[in-house]
Amino acid sequence: MCSNSSANLTRRSIVRAAIVIIAQQGLDALTAGRLIEQASVSKGGLYHHFRTMAAVETEVLELLTQTVLQEVKSSEQPASTEAFFDLVEGQLFKCFSVDNLSIKALFGFLSASAHNKERQLIIRRFMDEIALIRLEQLKRVSPHLSHMELNAVVQAIASLQVGLVARYFLAEDLVSLRNYWACCRKTVVVMLEKCERRSRASLQQRAVGQLTNAE
Repeated sequence: MCSNSSANLTRRSIVRAAIVIIAQQGLDALTAGRLIEQASVSKGGLYHHFRTMAAVETEVLELLTQTVLQEVKSSEQPASTEAFFDLVEGQLFKCFSVDNLSIKALFGFLSASAHNKERQLIIRRFMDEIALIRLEQLKRVSPHLSHMELNAVVQAIASLQVGLVARYFLAEDLVSLRNYWACCRKTVVVMLEKCERRSRASLQQRAVGQLTNAE
């Protein structure tokens, strides 16, 4: 029991040390030597828990994405479309403005995974799960929209998020990021309002048709 507990503690220490290195110096700085020093473990201890540095990266990335997903899932259900966009905005800008090592490490992965298929798959799965959560949130405040319309709005929001992260990597200040978001948010809101008007018009036409048939 004690041996397992000690082993788990060592593994967690290695993962935490990797997060610190990536957050502070970038993913390219994550080497076995730096990790051994940061985690205060031996080379044998490191490779006892992880066969390769790629295995370390994978476990860290999985942990970071699952942590963010859990936070998004646990948020309160918005009561209106405006509250929905406020929720998305709040969660996004928390990432940009809070000095959080885990978020910085996740951004480190996002900026350095273009040519790594395994990391790309994890990130794609992460983005898809975020989109599904947004889809369910939006469906509850816009119940009359079709799945296709809801999905189009969610994909527009996803594209906006990618644009924000790209601008963040280009070292744009928070004011510029908020201005970009505000402009794009208006565009997506207009898109959603058009979908809702079409949906209401379609419902009215069906109702009129049913009344006509009944007569």
